[in-house]
Amino acid sequence: MILDRAGIERLVPQRDTMCLLDAVTAWDPIHIRCTAAAPGPTHPLARDQTVPAVAAIEYAAQATAVHGALLEQAVAPRAGLLAKLGEVQLHTDRIPSDGTALQVHAQRLGQSAAGCLYGFEVACGQQPVASGRLLVAFTPAAAP
Repeated sequence: MILDRAGIERLVPQRDTMCLLDAVTAWDPIHIRCTAAAPGPTHPLARDQTVPAVAAIEYAAQATAVHGALLEQAVAPRAGLLAKLGEVQLHTDRIPSDGTALQVHAQRLGQSAAGCLYGFEVACGQQPVASGRLLVAFTPAAAP
């Protein structure tokens, strides 16, 4: 493990139960791999005690935020927002809650001063949950 949950919480704006990632297991300038506990019925994104597969996008977005912070050697979250999704495929209707940890992989495809583009895959064991691309737009820093 490269970064634990406490380290992740220092780098993303989400806290407590909304911080969905538990560990960064590998990263380099292009890729990040994270793990997360299997969602249970009290998961913050659960509906009728199950977590819809579309929630995998939030796992991926948090992984990209951590990746960006690691690249920038940030000590606090950078302001940004999920601006666009593309080529999203949901491979199931819900995230399995069988106790198997989730694997989240994101790959930086491009970056500019205005934002960055990532491809992502989320799986539960060997079962794909969701994949696609997401564009993060950086919020301009406030003028001094």
